Amino acid sequence: MLIKVKENRTMGFIKGALFGAAVYAAVQHITKRDMLTGRSILDNLVDSAPEFIDKAKIYAKEVEINLKSPTDPYAELNPI
Repeated sequence: MLIKVKENRTMGFIKGALFGAAVYAAVQHITKRDMLTGRSILDNLVDSAPEFIDKAKIYAKEVEINLKSPTDPYAELNPI
Protein backbone atom coordinates (compact mmCIF):
# COMPACT_ATOMS: atom_id res chain seq x y z
CA MET A 1 0.00 0.00 0.00
CA LEU A 2 2.78 2.43 0.83
CA ILE A 3 4.58 1.66 -2.40
CA LYS A 4 1.48 2.51 -4.45
CA VAL A 5 1.10 5.90 -2.73
CA LYS A 6 4.75 6.66 -3.40
CA GLU A 7 4.34 5.76 -7.08
CA ASN A 8 1.33 8.09 -7.38
CA ARG A 9 3.32 10.97 -5.91
CA THR A 10 6.19 10.28 -8.25
CA MET A 11 3.84 10.13 -11.25
CA GLY A 12 2.27 13.41 -10.19
CA PHE A 13 5.68 15.02 -9.96
CA ILE A 14 6.65 13.69 -13.37
CA LYS A 15 3.39 14.87 -14.93
CA GLY A 16 3.87 18.31 -13.39
CA ALA A 17 7.44 18.51 -14.66
CA LEU A 18 6.37 17.49 -18.17
CA PHE A 19 3.52 19.99 -18.18
CA GLY A 20 5.85 22.75 -16.99
CA ALA A 21 8.38 21.91 -19.69
CA ALA A 22 5.64 21.98 -22.34
CA VAL A 23 4.38 25.39 -21.18
CA TYR A 24 7.94 26.73 -21.13
CA ALA A 25 8.55 25.49 -24.70
CA ALA A 26 5.26 26.99 -25.91
CA VAL A 27 6.06 30.39 -24.41
CA GLN A 28 9.54 30.29 -25.94
CA HIS A 29 8.06 29.46 -29.36
CA ILE A 30 5.36 32.16 -29.23
CA THR A 31 7.76 34.90 -28.13
CA LYS A 32 10.63 33.91 -30.44
CA ARG A 33 11.45 36.70 -32.91
CA ASP A 34 11.41 35.98 -36.63
CA MET A 35 14.80 36.63 -38.22
CA LEU A 36 13.26 38.18 -41.34
CA THR A 37 10.70 40.55 -39.81
CA GLY A 38 11.85 40.80 -36.20
CA ARG A 39 8.33 40.12 -34.96
CA SER A 40 7.00 37.25 -32.90
CA ILE A 41 3.77 35.30 -33.14
CA LEU A 42 2.57 37.13 -30.04
CA ASP A 43 3.19 40.51 -31.70
CA ASN A 44 1.09 39.45 -34.67
CA LEU A 45 -1.74 38.27 -32.38
CA VAL A 46 -1.70 41.52 -30.41
CA ASP A 47 -1.82 43.57 -33.61
CA SER A 48 -4.76 41.61 -35.04
CA ALA A 49 -6.74 41.49 -31.77
CA PRO A 50 -8.99 44.48 -32.64
CA GLU A 51 -10.05 42.73 -35.86
CA PHE A 52 -10.91 39.58 -33.90
CA ILE A 53 -12.92 41.61 -31.41
CA ASP A 54 -14.87 43.35 -34.18
CA LYS A 55 -15.66 40.01 -35.84
CA ALA A 56 -16.79 38.57 -32.50
CA LYS A 57 -19.10 41.54 -31.90
CA ILE A 58 -20.68 41.14 -35.34
CA TYR A 59 -21.17 37.41 -34.74
CA ALA A 60 -22.70 38.09 -31.31
CA LYS A 61 -25.18 40.55 -32.87
CA GLU A 62 -26.14 37.96 -35.52
CA VAL A 63 -26.70 35.31 -32.85
CA GLU A 64 -28.76 37.72 -30.76
CA ILE A 65 -30.96 38.57 -33.76
CA ASN A 66 -31.43 34.89 -34.61
CA LEU A 67 -32.40 34.07 -31.03
CA LYS A 68 -34.95 36.88 -30.86
CA SER A 69 -36.64 35.92 -34.11
CA PRO A 70 -35.79 32.36 -35.09
CA THR A 71 -36.35 31.52 -38.72
CA ASP A 72 -37.08 28.12 -40.19
CA PRO A 73 -34.03 27.00 -42.20
CA TYR A 74 -36.30 24.75 -44.27
CA ALA A 75 -38.89 27.44 -45.11
CA GLU A 76 -37.73 27.69 -48.73
CA LEU A 77 -37.78 23.92 -49.17
CA ASN A 78 -41.31 23.39 -47.80
CA PRO A 79 -43.67 26.01 -49.23
CA ILE A 80 -47.05 25.95 -47.51
